[in-house]
Amino acid sequence: MPAQKRRAAAEAADGLSTSLDFLIRDTRLRLYKYIEARIAKQGIPLRVWFPLRVLYRNEGITQRELGQMLGFGDAHAGVIVGVMQRHSLVAREPSRIDKRRINLYLTPEGRKKTQQTLREMRRINAKITAGFTADERHAFHALLTRAHENLAEPRAARSPAAKGG
Repeated sequence: MPAQKRRAAAEAADGLSTSLDFLIRDTRLRLYKYIEARIAKQGIPLRVWFPLRVLYRNEGITQRELGQMLGFGDAHAGVIVGVMQRHSLVAREPSRIDKRRINLYLTPEGRKKTQQTLREMRRINAKITAGFTADERHAFHALLTRAHENLAEPRAARSPAAKGG
């Protein structure tokens, strides 16, 4: 029996294939591998793609603001921005209004690569919903959005002040 069939049989036997948490985890892993293989052509590491996409729509924000938008702590946001800088995707520039602020901007190369990757992501999103009708795509998106909202923590629970920090 091929490995894939053995795995499918084992999962079915222990109920994992019907477990939402397992299915979501497994789908996420497959999606990330699929995305990673395709965006590597643009020279964008997977770990910076989502922050880069947020920055593309919000240029001029600070590192802290980027981290907050993505649910990252300050240290992790700093690491991610550093990786983006090493790949010549972003630049840090002092604010013209408040010299204490350092704003993030895409470099011309970062903008070009982001636009190329967005086109690839549209193809990836089409693959995810291949075979879906328009109504199914809409329902799928609506259900994922609701599941996402169901798991969202209230703002107060996420704030450092609420955690005593």
